[in-house]
Amino acid sequence: MASLDAAAKQTDSSRSALRKGFIDRALAGGPRSRSTGVRWFVKYCLYGRGTLPFTSLTRDSPLAAKLEAEQLMMDFAIWLAICRPSGRPISAKSISKYLGQVRLWHLEEFRTDIIGELDLSQLKAVVKGIARCIQQPPALDRWGVRTQDLAKAIEQCLHPQSPTDANWAAGLTAAFCGLLRGAEFALQEGETFDPSRHLTRADVKFFEKDGVWYAIIRMRPAKKAGATKTLPLVLGGGGTLLDPVAALQHLFAVDPVPEEQMATTPLFRHGTAAFTVEGVRAMVKALMSSIGLDPARFGAHSLRIGGATAALAAGLSPAAIRAAGRWASDVYMLYTRCNMQASQRLATVIGSTAFEDLQRGVHFADEELLLVPDEMPTGGVGEFVEDDMVRDAFDLEDE
Repeated sequence: MASLDAAAKQTDSSRSALRKGFIDRALAGGPRSRSTGVRWFVKYCLYGRGTLPFTSLTRDSPLAAKLEAEQLMMDFAIWLAICRPSGRPISAKSISKYLGQVRLWHLEEFRTDIIGELDLSQLKAVVKGIARCIQQPPALDRWGVRTQDLAKAIEQCLHPQSPTDANWAAGLTAAFCGLLRGAEFALQEGETFDPSRHLTRADVKFFEKDGVWYAIIRMRPAKKAGATKTLPLVLGGGGTLLDPVAALQHLFAVDPVPEEQMATTPLFRHGTAAFTVEGVRAMVKALMSSIGLDPARFGAHSLRIGGATAALAAGLSPAAIRAAGRWASDVYMLYTRCNMQASQRLATVIGSTAFEDLQRGVHFADEELLLVPDEMPTGGVGEFVEDDMVRDAFDLEDE
């Protein structure tokens, strides 16, 4: 504690370095620590209030300490509503979600609730007051990108021989067919590229089996997997509208990287910089605008929504789609054990299915359907991890 007091008395640059150190430490945990709410909360505490973004409250802590912690959360909620750190209005619903992210992060990282055992009545009242007193942003349904629209926009706007455009074509196609979250293939706000936490060129392997080409991507732990082990995502080729495997192979040919740099080079990059979620959002909007659609309806998450909707339109069960999209930890583990045929079918079906769903899969954005075991693909479960080519690609170990 004495060292912290001494550091606090140093120059502004030293204090700035200290803040950055705390931010890096706070955000160095699992995927939840890099959620939007947590990142804003850490910066608000360190830069806006000069306080640490964590507490050591227990059930036996004084009531005054718990009330002070609740006051911090209330002030954070008000700051989100008034200061709009995203540059856009934030709804009371989103503020509630961000507060929940902070509480879960604190519980996972520090094993205590940030506000102890309070009933949250004051905090809930503040959020309710924000909803009533501060103008809320108009509700605007996010649309999923349709398969045929993404294929058309890529063909019209991206030059296949441009290294930058090849990165965008491969990244967007893989995200769509692989049901990727923006943060699974691009950097979130405030992040710097770290090969241990972000996808690199070395994380992709190609192989052919029975005349079909596959790409295996060694994913980082999923948002809700609650695990540290990396697990592979299999993409099968052959889609008639979008083919993620062909797009990735083309990327590696048009924008080659020396073998010794593969493990430190972002999988998808603009120049030498890794893709960012904000950049993905801007590109999706630009591509949809180029074919005459309202860009305000689209964002980075539209790729995931659209891919899931294409799979649903093709007849895949909701449980299988959620397994493929890593919507929950148990289905994520099960998906990695689906057989090669099921994995190949998923990406090929998504890349081949045009759809006209008026709601464009909005329901896939937030719902958490339970996995129904008998809806999972059957036949050859375990064949995927038993296949020597797949196992050897990333030195997979037996459970």
